[in-house]
Amino acid sequence: MLNDLNSKNVLEHLNFLTGGVEPILMCKCGKTKFCHRHLVAEWLERECGIIIQELNLTDYERKNGYLVKKKNPSLFPD
Repeated sequence: MLNDLNSKNVLEHLNFLTGGVEPILMCKCGKTKFCHRHLVAEWLERECGIIIQELNLTDYERKNGYLVKKKNPSLFPD
């Protein structure tokens, strides 16, 4: 469904709805549950070349609709 939309128009509309204040995408899904908000955030990042950060979850990153804990790099692979 997202591919049928113009990402720049979506971003402009979000900015219009918030009166120029930076929009925040929210949901009430648990950290380990699938979340459509993550798909929208990834789509906007990819299509608009912007970075959408997760608030207060610096140890996690979005991946395919889920939040996953970032792995610490190691000199000794498993």
